[in-house]
Amino acid sequence: MKTAGFVTAGGRSSRMHRDKALLKLGDETLIERVIAALRPVTSSVSIIANDPLYEKFGLPVFSDTHQGYGPMEAIRTALANTAAPRVALAGCDMPFVTSELFAFLIDQAEIYDAVVPLDKERRLEPLCAVYSTGAMSAVCRLIERGDLKTARLFDRINARFVEFEEVRHLPHSELFFENINTPQDYDRAIRLVGEK
Repeated sequence: MKTAGFVTAGGRSSRMHRDKALLKLGDETLIERVIAALRPVTSSVSIIANDPLYEKFGLPVFSDTHQGYGPMEAIRTALANTAAPRVALAGCDMPFVTSELFAFLIDQAEIYDAVVPLDKERRLEPLCAVYSTGAMSAVCRLIERGDLKTARLFDRINARFVEFEEVRHLPHSELFFENINTPQDYDRAIRLVGEK
């Protein structure tokens, strides 16, 4: 496999008021669910976090150089810490992503610097995407300039946007981009797990 997996857990969880990565959903934490989705389709899985407590998962943990820089720094951290030609990046707060989704994205990645899905409302999902090491120089230049919008990155590299219709056929696709940011989101996710 030519793709390394990285799970981001470096956010402040400010709207949740506690570390959302460690919230339980069924028998697993949110981060464990995302790790399980990446494992079958990547050569390795690592965690991007600024707290050593994540070492308890037994995976490599890499901290951001620039804390508080959001998804752009997560992309840089992943690309800087892999020998693989590309990385699959996943946010810990997207507990309904699946191996099938990442397999699909990785399959598209051979000739692109980034493969980024869009949700049903056509919003970009930069923390559920595949990036080539070829994107690294553009990422670093934007960070140096303080330009942290991922859309600016996609203007500068060879990016492939995956419409939701392209992944709709995959099992549980309607839940892929459910994001857990607030207590209300978490309550909804608990209900969804019960309905699955």
